[in-house]
Amino acid sequence: MQHFYALMLLLAVSTIGLVGCGNKGPLYLPPEPVQEITSEPSEAPETTESK
Repeated sequence: MQHFYALMLLLAVSTIGLVGCGNKGPLYLPPEPVQEITSEPSEAPETTESK
């Protein structure tokens, strides 16, 4: 009978330990990283106007 109580105690502690892990709330996918495109003034395309 002691083995039964020990097994139930182990099961309860394991369940409580697993429930306490992880993020709270709904699961979500992280947002995709945004790439910033910066150009220096020397790299800017030059516009030529023909008149």
